[in-house]
Amino acid sequence: MYQIKKITLIPIALTMLQAFETAHHTISERPLTIVTVELLNEDSGEIAVGYGEVQSFADFSYTLENQSVSREILKTVLLPQIRRFSFSNPQSFSIRLNQLTPFASFAKAGLEMAVWDTIGKLTHQSLQQMIHGQGGTVPVGIAVGMADSIDEALTQGYQRIKLKIDAHVVDFENLNRLLKKYPEQQFSIDANSSFTDENIAQINRLPENVGFIEQPLGENDFVQHAVLQAHTSKIISLDESINNLNDVATMLKCRSAKALTIKQGKIGGISNALTAIQLVDKPWVGGMLTSGLGRSVDIAISSLPKIAFPGDISDSRRYFERDIIEERLRVNNGIISVPRNYGIGVTVDLNAISDLQTEQMFTITD
Repeated sequence: MYQIKKITLIPIALTMLQAFETAHHTISERPLTIVTVELLNEDSGEIAVGYGEVQSFADFSYTLENQSVSREILKTVLLPQIRRFSFSNPQSFSIRLNQLTPFASFAKAGLEMAVWDTIGKLTHQSLQQMIHGQGGTVPVGIAVGMADSIDEALTQGYQRIKLKIDAHVVDFENLNRLLKKYPEQQFSIDANSSFTDENIAQINRLPENVGFIEQPLGENDFVQHAVLQAHTSKIISLDESINNLNDVATMLKCRSAKALTIKQGKIGGISNALTAIQLVDKPWVGGMLTSGLGRSVDIAISSLPKIAFPGDISDSRRYFERDIIEERLRVNNGIISVPRNYGIGVTVDLNAISDLQTEQMFTITD
């Protein structure tokens, strides 16, 4: 059995190398909350420290849980109720978090990530081993903002390129010409809920090298996505609509999409992500502009046999002026190595966390 001895929350902000534009907003700075968990193995007496990150954003344009809300829920709801909780594995810890609140998926995911990391260190297992992933490398894709060039992605061999568009303003004729220039390259389109009845017909006109369309319609919608999926040969993947396992169940019941964008930081944690992967036909791992710590988790999840498409996992130094891990997660000809060290598998740079800290840390002990 394991028992939590100490938890610390450290708000930080990573500076983007260049602004990242989506249909929701433009991001020039990425706020995160680093969660450190000190865990006691009650059987052996050994203590280890693990790290996680809360991946909500600065405002409410993506979901109704931002960084301030995540930290407040951790401080006032979750931490006081699990400070003396004993548990046998990360999955039982996740079950307890889900019992405490059906909401606050980002907050729960950051805390649970740190627990997975700590238990991996205590049991001498990598995250990939713990979740039964396979292989030493995984194929990866990259998300490209609407104003970005795809040339760099092509030269680095990314096996899928996601174009983030705003369907309200994009010139679909130009978009189709661009896509048809690279008939052998796999693309996907991330619409961030920007399609309307006026331009929905454009989906069926996209060329064959578009593997799927991500969240074309409303952020909270399942019914209209189901109607669209029933009337198009294109694969729809839900993202914004999915914030917990109940949303996955709704998606399946309504037949809203054939694919699911797996974001463990948004769905409540690694355990919930593993459950969702088993439930859906075509799961794949989406990106959240995470640090190298969260990116390492995404790589491990991408090594699961059921993953259907290359994930949004680019080189860890593509986005930020300074990251919080010592290793570089390097893309080589469209593939990336799975971290194999104990826990999440990478070394947290404590000096970087200290330098990037934006607010006072919060600590709770048993």
